[in-house]
Amino acid sequence: MAGKRKTISPKVRFEVFKRDSFRCQYCGRSAPDVILEVDHIQPVKEGGTNDLMNLITSCRECNQGKKDRVLDDKSMLEKQKKQLEELNERRAQLEMMMQWREELLRMEEETISKLSQKWTQLTGGRYGLNQNGLKTLRKIVKRFGVSEVLESMDIAAEQYFVTDEKGVITHESAEEAFNKISGICANRKKFREKPYLKDLHYIRGIARNKCPYYFDDDHALSLLEKAYLCGASIESLKEFTLSIRNWTQFRDGLEQFIGAHDQHP
Repeated sequence: MAGKRKTISPKVRFEVFKRDSFRCQYCGRSAPDVILEVDHIQPVKEGGTNDLMNLITSCRECNQGKKDRVLDDKSMLEKQKKQLEELNERRAQLEMMMQWREELLRMEEETISKLSQKWTQLTGGRYGLNQNGLKTLRKIVKRFGVSEVLESMDIAAEQYFVTDEKGVITHESAEEAFNKISGICANRKKFREKPYLKDLHYIRGIARNKCPYYFDDDHALSLLEKAYLCGASIESLKEFTLSIRNWTQFRDGLEQFIGAHDQHP
């Protein structure tokens, strides 16, 4: 007695298409070049079921041409052998990826450990990093890379370490220096991309000293960069900054220059 055809669910169809790489197993053509359908290896009317092992991806043309023609036993065995080989290869590659990932994680931990030791050495062996410090260090390394962090550590130590009367680095200055590492990394990256920024940072420092009552660091640097990009030379910006007496003069002078020379619509 012929079997009764049951509708193949969208979920099963998707699993069959994925298994067969969205490729017709008869002619080799793939979606979206052809419309794919799910075909029964053993026809339903001959007792074929909707079991995944009895389903195969076929393009519409092959499926219509095949009708109830059954793949011979040799073809079925070859197809199953090929699927098993592909499955084993996927498993092997997954294991290799997992092993690679584990090795990367071990390497990352070793790197963080070495950098932490470096920082402890810079502080004269007095201050190590706690768990929060190590977590911060991981983020900085991930963002900027090991080489950049190493150089920025040296810069932070040189610029921010303060010693007490016994010549011992203070805890406060060591903590401040560590917190400056990320910013130093970011500034070094900016300076490489925009070399003129180093001079503008210096000029901003002059302006800050000339404006004792109020000064907006971010706005000041933004104005200096806009003025520079509008044609002001580093030397002219320095001379102008030395001439101002307060924030208002600094801001208004740069805004007037930018307004007069900005070429953008």
